[in-house]
Amino acid sequence: MSDSRVVLVDECPEGLVEAIERRGFTTETCADRDAVFGALDDGVGGVVARGAVDTDFVSRVRARIGVVPVFFLGGDGTASDDDSAASAGAIAVDDPQTPAATEAVAARVERAIEFSRWASAGRNSDSLYRTVVEQSHDAIFVTQDGEFRFWNRRLAELTGLSDGELAETPVSSVVHPDDRERAADIAATRRRGDDAPVSYEIHIVDADGDTRECSANVKEIEYHGSYGVLVSVRDVTEQRATEAQFRGLVELARDLVTLVGTDGRIRYQSPSVADVLGFEPDELVGSSVAELIHPDDWGRVAAVFDHALQTDADGTDPVRYRHRNAEGSWTWLESVGSNQADTSVDGFVVTSRNVTEQRSYEQRLKRYETIVESIGQGAYVVDESGVVQFINETALSRTSIPMSSFVGRHVSALRDAGYLAADQYERVRSALDAVLGGESERERFEIELSLPGEEYVVEFTVSPIVGDDGEAVGAVGVSTDVTERKRYEQRLNALHASTRRLTGATSREEVADIVREAATEILDYAISGVLLYDESQDALVPTALTDEAREVFGDVPPVPRGTGLTWEVFERGEHNLYRDVGSNPRRFVLDAGVKEELIVPIPDHGVFFVASLDEGELADQRIALAKVLAANTRAVLDRVERERLLRKRERELASQNEQLESFASVVSHDLKNPLNAAMGYLDLAREKYDGDELDRVADAHERMAGIVEDVLALAQNGQTVEEAERLSLRSVAEAAWTTAAGGAPSATLAIDGEVAVDAHRGRLRQLLENLFSNAIRHGGDDVTVRVGPLGDRDGFYVEDDGPGIPPDERPRIFEAGYTTSTEGTGFGLSVVMSVVNAHGWSVWFVESDEGGARFEITTESGR
Repeated sequence: MSDSRVVLVDECPEGLVEAIERRGFTTETCADRDAVFGALDDGVGGVVARGAVDTDFVSRVRARIGVVPVFFLGGDGTASDDDSAASAGAIAVDDPQTPAATEAVAARVERAIEFSRWASAGRNSDSLYRTVVEQSHDAIFVTQDGEFRFWNRRLAELTGLSDGELAETPVSSVVHPDDRERAADIAATRRRGDDAPVSYEIHIVDADGDTRECSANVKEIEYHGSYGVLVSVRDVTEQRATEAQFRGLVELARDLVTLVGTDGRIRYQSPSVADVLGFEPDELVGSSVAELIHPDDWGRVAAVFDHALQTDADGTDPVRYRHRNAEGSWTWLESVGSNQADTSVDGFVVTSRNVTEQRSYEQRLKRYETIVESIGQGAYVVDESGVVQFINETALSRTSIPMSSFVGRHVSALRDAGYLAADQYERVRSALDAVLGGESERERFEIELSLPGEEYVVEFTVSPIVGDDGEAVGAVGVSTDVTERKRYEQRLNALHASTRRLTGATSREEVADIVREAATEILDYAISGVLLYDESQDALVPTALTDEAREVFGDVPPVPRGTGLTWEVFERGEHNLYRDVGSNPRRFVLDAGVKEELIVPIPDHGVFFVASLDEGELADQRIALAKVLAANTRAVLDRVERERLLRKRERELASQNEQLESFASVVSHDLKNPLNAAMGYLDLAREKYDGDELDRVADAHERMAGIVEDVLALAQNGQTVEEAERLSLRSVAEAAWTTAAGGAPSATLAIDGEVAVDAHRGRLRQLLENLFSNAIRHGGDDVTVRVGPLGDRDGFYVEDDGPGIPPDERPRIFEAGYTTSTEGTGFGLSVVMSVVNAHGWSVWFVESDEGGARFEITTESGR
């Protein structure tokens, strides 16, 4: 290696310079270590100094030219065990005393420089070189074609061979004969590129013939352009002996010892697993612990071990969990883990013990304590004299008084401290006397408790504690704060009272005012109001606001459709409590200072809102009451709207009736009188002249008379029925048939069943006569007409087996004057419709099963 120099310091051993130069290096000798720095440049591959290791000197060399091997000829070899020197990059070797030893040192210098150059070329100078060369805890070597190409001092120590001997010794020679074939197979497999283990156990035989148990780690590398293998060997002989001792302890221990790999799978379990869980020792090896721990406990266990891995903690706190046993049920274990992930164990050593019975016992011991402290109710225990023996924290949670202030004192101390008024204390004393005296097994009562700043209502239940002789030896009391419940009940009752006021309201404005008062006086909502929908403006109009709401929001205009939070709630139909209203971009009134706003929809009518200038003021039981108020308001507004529409309808009907009466008068007098006169003059004409012309005039008069009668019936039957009576449809139909079918003796009426109808008798008969006449006119004298009840709703039908009505003519059959018969007036079915409307009924035309006409009249009045 003529392109690389070796700098030697001080007087070096005889022959060392020549030995180094024979290996292709150029040498340069400096008088002292300070002079070395003048010779350092990129062509220097290594430095050899005589004397003690100087780590500062190594650091200065490396600072000048980078990572190069620095050798110290120590004379006695003691420096080779100095960890700090090794970690600093110093390589201590024995001072060679013989030509062979000198050649060995020269060979080692050559290998170190070659390895350094190779490592530096691979950009591993700071990591790989320091790890492999300078730290000598493990024996490190590079092998090619079964020969040692590079090794560190630790390999020489492990094998007992000198550098010169290692240079002449095949790698397989230091492997125990029992392991040589396996090691060769692994090497061959790796060389072919197949999967081969990178870590395995192997036995090394040293120069004295002693066997050392070792752990080997192998990595394929390219060393000076050719395939090579980097091997790290650690002597674990003493460790294995120690493990054997501990294995004996583990296998005899009653507690379960488990080795869990960092992948979460079991690698070992002690024989005690048979006693603890019922499994054979190897039965669970390879299983994931996540599949063996109860799903409800796994998250907690995983968190403990993940924390240990992340923090490199040596151990974990005890953790309890359920582990599946061989019977398929669960066993409670308490485990402590030792983090050995960074050691050769490479996992967790977990020690576990069965705590199923202990846990059950502890649960029994804590049962009463858990109940007493967790029920969220006050608990008290007194002895037979009424002296307090115990008070839980919940009972005193509203005060700053410690438990010791009452324990050991008579219950009258609560009265003396001002928490109970005299009459309230008498209730407590009376209940205790009844329970302790054996007169009652349970006393239940309410008392008012006075605490600083507020009054509370508390419900008490007192029961006896019975001794072995059946006598009461004390009493236990449980208290429940029912203040909110009582307040809710009071407000709910007050809302019911306001509902009675609402039922008397006659206008939307009056309803809104009552709701506003209820919000203020009952629900304690100072800032509140009602906005009602106005169809003419298509907006929510502020209808009733509290004074405080007007101060906060000012003069609020109508809220147009799709604007603000109020429309958002109104359209969605669900209440919403908006927090941080000031930052909500959909707020309608800007910069009002409102923090929270509750908006409750009044479906179809508007919204009811309350607001607060403080946070956390609206989220309580009043929200439910606000919804009740809104629901009651909707019902009242529905009623007010119905009444408004009814009054409007009544006015329209009154006007219609007046028009019908006027029309009936015109028909009765102004049309019938001239017609009667014309018919009289026709009779006089017949006395003087007889001819076909007069017959046609008579026919015209009769048709005009029929039209007048139908129009008069239409006018009279169209008036609203004010009074109805319960009638038999059968009897009215039979009477109507007598009139309608008088000229058609072959026609048949069939009545199916009995139907009771609330109707005006005359108008119902008129309806049936017109339907019967229409059936006979279109179906012939032998038509069959059937009358019966509707099966699926209240009402009746009239159907015939005639020719029916063509589909294209059906939409016009109820129009006044429309007829397909040359003999009809066209008013028959119009009269039917007027009777139906006057009763508030409905009529439909469908085709009968025989193909004729079927009229279905439902008698469910919509008025």
